[in-house]
Parts: sequence; C-alpha cells; structure tokens
Amino acid sequence: MSIDQVLNITDLRFGYNPEQPLINIDQFNIGRGESVFLKGPSGSGKSTLLGLIGGVLSPQSGKLSICGLDMTQASPAKRDSIRADHLGIIFQQFNLLPYIGIIQNCTLPCRFSARRRERAIKTSGAVTAAAQELIGQLGLEAELSRPVGELSVGQQQRVAVARALIGGPDLIIADEPTSALDHDTRDRFIELLNRSRAQFNSALLFVSHDQTLASHFDRSISLAEINQKAAR
Repeated sequence: MSIDQVLNITDLRFGYNPEQPLINIDQFNIGRGESVFLKGPSGSGKSTLLGLIGGVLSPQSGKLSICGLDMTQASPAKRDSIRADHLGIIFQQFNLLPYIGIIQNCTLPCRFSARRRERAIKTSGAVTAAAQELIGQLGLEAELSRPVGELSVGQQQRVAVARALIGGPDLIIADEPTSALDHDTRDRFIELLNRSRAQFNSALLFVSHDQTLASHFDRSISLAEINQKAAR
C-alpha cells in the first residue's frame, strides 16, 4: 500500500447473511488530500460500507486499512482508537449534543484522541484555540453563547464540520449531509467543506444518492462500479 493512501480496501466481503454478501469489493483506495464522491441509491450498501470503514462492522474476509492500520485484524478497542485518531465523521443527522455550546461540541474528538488533541495544540497552541479558529472560518463567532440545539440546520452543519476537522483527521467521511438543504445552500456547504478539508490535507469520502453533486469532487465513483454484488 502506498504511504499516500489513507484508505485501502482489498478483497472485502461482508453480509449480514454470509450466504448473501452485501459488500464484495476487490479494490478501493483514497489518497491523502483527495476528495471522492461515492454515489448509490438507497439500500445499495453505502451505510454498510461506511460501517466497515469506521470499524463498527467486521467483514467476513478481506482487508481494510486506515493509514496503514489494519481495521480487519484489530481488536474492538483498537478499532475504536483508530477511528478516534484518524477519522472525522459528519453524520447525516449531525449527532451533536444539543444542550452544550459550539466549542464544547467541536472539541469532543480531542477528548477521545490524544493524537488529535496534540495536533490541535501543535497548530493552535490549545484545543480551545483550534476550535475557535475553525468556528471563525465557518462564520459562527456570533453564535458562541448559544447551545447548538438553538442553531439553525445550516449552523449545526457547520458545527459538525468543525468537529470533524479539529485535530486534522486523515479521512473525513460525510454521510448524506446535504439531504435537507436547498440547492444554493447545499453547494455553498460542499465548497466550504472542500476548502476546510484542503487546509488540513485530509482525504474526503462524501457519500450521497444525489449524482448532481459529483462535479464538486476530485473523483466520482458509483458504488456499483466497485461493489460486485451491487453491480449484479
């Protein structure tokens, strides 16, 4: 595997029923700094693939590595550690803690990952300062005194982006984060995400069923192209 590959998948097989595999991927890689759009209809296995990449699910066979670390052979505790250290995840429903503030939500990954905490301190002097810088870049300074439950959907999305980016994770995963947005707001959000991602030289895997978004990314792939089961 190239040292510039953040994600490397080889001969990956998974099925909730082993006799009927849902994921059957021979090869799929994402390089450092690369943005990849992965499209596929609902029910095609996108969420299952993200579960495998995040170490929430374990495949029946094959290899999946994050920054050279083999998720498929790691213990549950080690998978948790790899996920905390190397992945920044923007969930479709954001999964923010609604009763605490923006800074507290943004700094949560640094409480679970010493690596990301150290990187935030190295680049900004302190974890809180790193969060404040991200919040400033995302235009949320005026909202700092409000709990995130009082923010608009668009503002909550920006908090989710800041949380995913703090400490410079190697791979950012965005799971259908624009499904509730209008066209103009959606495009501005993706542009903002790509600018922030490029600043940290993180890789980005953006998953959606909306094929009109593909032009915003370095590479566009249909899940059916890489998943032999989905192509049948």
